[in-house]
Amino acid sequence: MATEISNGKQTVKLYRSVNRGKEMFQLAFYQAGRRVQKNFSDKAEAKRVARQILGELTNDAVAVEAMATPELESLVAARKVLAPNYALHVAVEEHAQSVAKLGKTSLREAVEFFLRHHRADVPRLTLGEIAEQFAASRRQSGLSAHYVHLCRTTLVNLAKAFPGRALPDLKTVELDQWMGALPLAPKTKNGLRIMLVTCGNWAEGRGYLVKGSNPFSAMVRYKETKSPVTIFTPEQIGKLLNQADNTLRPFLAIGAFAGLRKNELQQLDWNEINLERGFITVAAHKAKTRQRRLVPISDNLKLWLQPLAQKQGPVCLHENPQAVAAYWGEKLGIKWEKNGLRHSFISYRVASINDTARVALEAGNSPEVIFGHYRELVTPEAAKAWFDVKPE
Repeated sequence: MATEISNGKQTVKLYRSVNRGKEMFQLAFYQAGRRVQKNFSDKAEAKRVARQILGELTNDAVAVEAMATPELESLVAARKVLAPNYALHVAVEEHAQSVAKLGKTSLREAVEFFLRHHRADVPRLTLGEIAEQFAASRRQSGLSAHYVHLCRTTLVNLAKAFPGRALPDLKTVELDQWMGALPLAPKTKNGLRIMLVTCGNWAEGRGYLVKGSNPFSAMVRYKETKSPVTIFTPEQIGKLLNQADNTLRPFLAIGAFAGLRKNELQQLDWNEINLERGFITVAAHKAKTRQRRLVPISDNLKLWLQPLAQKQGPVCLHENPQAVAAYWGEKLGIKWEKNGLRHSFISYRVASINDTARVALEAGNSPEVIFGHYRELVTPEAAKAWFDVKPE
């Protein structure tokens, strides 16, 4: 039997028992919806504590009755987000204790750190293993060999910069420091950042990262400055084409008079060049935009290609044609401009036909870019001279 000790509103029950011949007393009461028990060896002490507990319960009840509407709404909202059978005051106590121990670090940050590093269901692959798997996934998606190579190279370099680390170990601040130290232009860094974000999203999908913990997403975006378009003159391209050997001449001629990108040129096959119909086919899987396009062959380009044309086989025979072209340029006193062939073609083509939409289709670019970067760079007279450069 229990003895009830009450103040008229709250009740504390007092139980008597015998344990190994010794009298024991237990108080039982409810606080914040949870049953609480306290044990004593002395009955008088148990009663004293019972009266103290009744006073505390009364104070709690008064405090509840005095709560304003916003406080009650907050209480109801807190109850809704708690797990079933989890007392609100217990959650608050645990939160307060955790915050006190963490100091300046937030509880959310601590939980995210724990999940990144201690989840048993997240495999800890090395960055080298991630590099190979991500590159393979890009290849299976049908992306260009150049892009696949870039993915692998970038992640391998990342692995060298952070030896022994796995993806969950990487922090955005140190990734920014690594990227910032690379001797690359802002546009190139932004391109690498996009690729890394894609890698992080892929890793989340494969279960190599906890959802929402992609360390690349918050990396710095670099401010890109618009650099002036640099082009060759008709006299310069004429010298280069006439002096270069037959292994480089197709690369120079198609770049100058058809405007294909370097990577498109390096993948181009002779069976994609139809001199009779007057078109070069850039296959979708070889184009940067992933869209097939037909590029017209100008009369002077046909003259350059006819003596060299083959039924099939790679058009570009050099692994790094830009370096070879720069070598010839240096011999002839001509400064080699990166992407100068494509910039030249677009500039002279716009001046020649005065149709940015058509040039955009031929170059595989947007009319906005063509209009904003290449319009009115050269005169129609210079354009006529460019497309009149022929073999000596």
